[in-house]
Amino acid sequence: MKLKLISFNLCPFVKKAEILLSFKEIDYEIEFIELAKPPEWFMRISPLKKVPLLLVDGHVIFESSVICEYIDEAYPEQLHPENLILRAENRSWIEFGDTCLWDLFYLTIKETEEDFYEVRDDLLMKFDQIERTLHQGPYFNGSDCSLIDLSFVPLFQYLDCINEVNPVIFFNERHSKILEWKNHLLELRVAKAVYPPDLKAKQLELIGKRQGYLSNFLKGRNFDANTEKKIY
Repeated sequence: MKLKLISFNLCPFVKKAEILLSFKEIDYEIEFIELAKPPEWFMRISPLKKVPLLLVDGHVIFESSVICEYIDEAYPEQLHPENLILRAENRSWIEFGDTCLWDLFYLTIKETEEDFYEVRDDLLMKFDQIERTLHQGPYFNGSDCSLIDLSFVPLFQYLDCINEVNPVIFFNERHSKILEWKNHLLELRVAKAVYPPDLKAKQLELIGKRQGYLSNFLKGRNFDANTEKKIY
């Protein structure tokens, strides 16, 4: 089978599929498009007019979680738990994680301090629910890495960048288990393999371009293609 991902650069939803493909060491092709000016061929084949898409021998699969489910089932060593109840619970929390990814997006575009912290507070309340659910690590279900773990890597990667800009996301006294889980996941080989070395610079540049409240914390910074520089 020939796999091709259609992506917008830096899209965390696409990164879910990239990380899984890297974890399973599956060969694939990736093509980036500009969502502001999507090509006509993309508009024809994307029912929801958004990324990611996975093209498989002429077939189009859309929605990041569905794409990941297909990859996990189509290639050896399935990552979902064997227990049906646990597997269903994991699927539920993966969907829950996608709502957190939308909070991540809104954190970068909300224009006022009040709106920014409204989204932040909603995200922290979601973290409260995850914190109560987490097992005694290092992974979501305990000792074994599962699909849900890889699905949360993009969220934590991008939130780490936001928290560096404005440290109001991660609090050890409130979410100690999440912090341990996050730190462990971001040290995985696959968590580093699919991101460019200048990831932080690109993330910060994107935050600046969106001109939300968060961009106020970037004043005095300038970015180039390889490094993130501070200019005072």
